Amino acid sequence: MTPPKATAGTAAWHVVASTARGRSHLARGRPNEDAVARRHLPAIDGIVVAVADGHGHDRHFRSATGSALAVQVACRVADDLATEPGRFRRRPAPIERIRDQLPSAILGSWRAEVARHVSAHPFTEPEQAGLDVDGDGPEVPYGSTLLVAMITPAWLVCAQIGDGDLVAVKPDGGYCIPVPGDAALDGLRTTSLCQPSALDSFRVGTRDLVAGPLAALLLATDGYGNSQAADPWQPDWARDMAELAAERDREWFAKQVPGWAELCASGEGSGDDTTIALLLADRGAGTWTR
Repeated sequence: MTPPKATAGTAAWHVVASTARGRSHLARGRPNEDAVARRHLPAIDGIVVAVADGHGHDRHFRSATGSALAVQVACRVADDLATEPGRFRRRPAPIERIRDQLPSAILGSWRAEVARHVSAHPFTEPEQAGLDVDGDGPEVPYGSTLLVAMITPAWLVCAQIGDGDLVAVKPDGGYCIPVPGDAALDGLRTTSLCQPSALDSFRVGTRDLVAGPLAALLLATDGYGNSQAADPWQPDWARDMAELAAERDREWFAKQVPGWAELCASGEGSGDDTTIALLLADRGAGTWTR
């Protein structure tokens, strides 16, 4: 179906995002290997937000670049998929087409960007020797997870590979997870863009926001979820977030989110790189923040 038109009950969305280098990365002299990006999608009156977490392991020694490429590619692909080319005009693409093509389009573009990066920055002889010993292809050093949300006033499309959290908050304080779970994630290992079977590991989901409105949507790397004391942490978090979203404006969140990321990345939290992208519904707004 084509995307439903916005109605009086639908919302525009604002994005607040922040990333923090983990204490464990600081201690080992490693960079922040997370990445976050967003892009306005004028053709569908929407926005795309992407969050990625490069694997902090010596085998994935270019993962900071891999995650940066992942979020850039995701935003570009979403923009490309948002409209259908026509002979005389471009029109919004059907939600089903976006959902079904998003994973393969992202993965193909990410692999192409990795190949270009390797061509411009060849592996050293010791790096290539290590890849050969492990039987690793050129994508492995760039290994990264990825979370993507395309959202308009009337619908949501999400895609995820690997760990991290996508949590949708309902106005009444309930919550839902927009994509299916993955039994392969055991807290120690994660699926990844760098794996040959990556396409099979993507999980996707859609939501009609006219029929089921949301108050907020969280995309976060696992440094955030691993910092939460409660298990599961989502129920209490969603109730609190619904209350805050009803009481506070986006300027307040813009001041708070960086502190939340820093706390999670500190020794009091997970100590891991932490990236938070929080999307907030604004039913009184007629335009998007960029």
